[in-house]
Amino acid sequence: MTSGALLAMPMLLINMGGEMIYVLDQRLKAQNIPEDKSTKVLVDVVKTMYNTKFISELFRPHHMYSNLSTRQIFDRLAHSSIMRLNQSSMDKLYGLMRMGFKYNILACSSADQLVQVTMNHLQSIKTIVNAEEATTLIEEAIVLTANVYGSLSPGNFLLLKQHLVRFFQDVRIKVSLFLQSGIQNADGAFVIRADGPLATGADVPGTARYYDDRGKVIDKDMFDLPNAVGAVAFDDGPLLARDPTLCPYGENLYAPNAKPGFKSGAEMTADAKKVGARGDRPDGASAKQYKATAQDGLNLLADLLGSSAKDSGVKPLKIALFADDSAEDDDDKDIADRVTLITIDALSDHKTTDRLMADLDIDAKSRADGKKGCDDDDLLSLMDASA
Repeated sequence: MTSGALLAMPMLLINMGGEMIYVLDQRLKAQNIPEDKSTKVLVDVVKTMYNTKFISELFRPHHMYSNLSTRQIFDRLAHSSIMRLNQSSMDKLYGLMRMGFKYNILACSSADQLVQVTMNHLQSIKTIVNAEEATTLIEEAIVLTANVYGSLSPGNFLLLKQHLVRFFQDVRIKVSLFLQSGIQNADGAFVIRADGPLATGADVPGTARYYDDRGKVIDKDMFDLPNAVGAVAFDDGPLLARDPTLCPYGENLYAPNAKPGFKSGAEMTADAKKVGARGDRPDGASAKQYKATAQDGLNLLADLLGSSAKDSGVKPLKIALFADDSAEDDDDKDIADRVTLITIDALSDHKTTDRLMADLDIDAKSRADGKKGCDDDDLLSLMDASA
C-alpha cells in the first residue's frame, strides 16, 4: 500500500482548487462580469484542473511540493482561461485558497474525514460549474478519489494529514469572512470547536465500560461532563459510507445560501459510475519509482495543463478580483508610462572615462612609477601598489 505521505499532493491540489473556484465564482459575480464570460472562465479552469491526463499523473505517488512550486501550478491554472489576473489579485486569491483549506484540515476531528472534505469540494464544484464537459471530468476525479483514499489505513491517514498541516504551518492570513463569522481570531489563528463528531474510534467523554474476566463488556455507564456537551459519536461504518452531515467541512463559505446537499463518498461514487466515470487507479508501482524532485514534478504537471488561453486567439479578460487592486497590466509599456526613466550616456565624456579607467589600472600605474607590479598572491604588494 502506498504511504499516505506520497498521497498528500492530490488532496492538497483538489481541495485548494475547490477553494479557488469558490472565490472566483463569488468575485466574478461581485464584479458584474457578464454571465457568458464568467461561465467560460470557470469551465475552462475546471477543465484544465481535472484534465484526465493531469489528474492521472497527479494521483501517482509524489512527495509534497514546496509552497513556491504549488503557487506556480495555481498560477497556470488561474490563467488557463481567458481571465488575466494582476499580481495583487493572484496573491490574495492564493491566500484565500490556503486559509480555506487550512481551516478544513484543522476543523476535522479525524484525519480520515479529509476524504469527505474532498468529496464535498468536488460536489460543490459540480453545483457551481454544471456544464457537461466539466462535470464529466469531475465525476472521474470523484471515482479516483474514492479508489485511492477509500482503503487507506489509519496510520497512512495520519501521515497524510501531518504533511498537509506542515505545508500550512505558520500561515496566518486574515480573512474578513472568517473574522466576521468567528472562526478566526484577530491574530489569524483559527477557533476550533469542541462539539461535533468525535474522531474515529473515540468515545464520548464520560463513557465507562465494565468488563468481565474474559474481557467482555458486561455493562456501560455514562457520566455528564462539561466537555461532552455537543459531542457526537463517530460513525463506525465504512469510510465512504459514513453520514456526510457529520463532516460538513469543504462547503462554499462564500455562498452560504447555496447548500448542495452533501452525499457520502459511496453515494457520489455510485452516481459518478452511472454516467460512465471509470477513475482508474494509477498502477501500484513502488514508491522508489517516484523519487522525482519537486521541480521535475512541477515541470511535468505544468506541461500537462495544456495550451494557455492566450494562444487560442480569444481576447483576454483582464480582471481585478478585489476592490483595492489595480486592473493595469505589468508589461513594459505600462511600466514606462508609470515610472520616470533616467538615461545615462556613458559615452558623453570620453576623456573623463579614459582617465578613470587608467586610474583603475594598478599595474600600469605601478609601471609608470617605476615600481614592480604586484603579485596576486602577495597581499602586501597589492596594498603597496594601491597606495
